[in-house]
Amino acid sequence: MTVDAITATLLLSVLNSAEVRKLFTTIARNRVADMAQLKAVKPETSNDLSALMDADLIGAGSTGGKYYITAKGLKVARDLEKITA
Repeated sequence: MTVDAITATLLLSVLNSAEVRKLFTTIARNRVADMAQLKAVKPETSNDLSALMDADLIGAGSTGGKYYITAKGLKVARDLEKITA
C-alpha cells in the first residue's frame, strides 16, 4: 500500500480526528450530503467543513446546504479506505 505525499499530508492535517474522517467519509459515500445528514454525524460542523473545503476535498452547493465530494476528495477517500481496511 502506497499513499502519495499529498494524501499523507491531508490525512495528517485535515483528517486528523475520527469525527472529521467520519464527516468526510459520509460526504464521500453519498457524493452529495445535505446539512441534516452532516449534523447527524457531528452537530458542530462549520469549522470542519471549512477545513475540508480549504483542502479541496469537498465543495459547497450554491445554497450552502449541500456539500459534494471533489475529485481530489474521491482519491483521498479511496486511499483512506485502503489504510483503514
